[in-house]
Amino acid sequence: MPQFVYVLEVVRDGGRIRAHFAQTAGAAQRAARKYVGRGVWVPTPDPATPARLLDGDTELARVVREVVPLT
Repeated sequence: MPQFVYVLEVVRDGGRIRAHFAQTAGAAQRAARKYVGRGVWVPTPDPATPARLLDGDTELARVVREVVPLT
């Protein structure tokens, strides 16, 4: 049975940094406060990317859902 992990990806000049791993999307969103001090969380219709942190039209961070196989 697969397990999901939610990854907080913070946008920096060089690209996205995988900054935090969590068991829920909400926990990943709360962790963004350590890395980004502004923006508004916007839900997306894509289940693989449930939320994006935006400042106007600029993406600051996003939460990505990944499948981790149990071994």
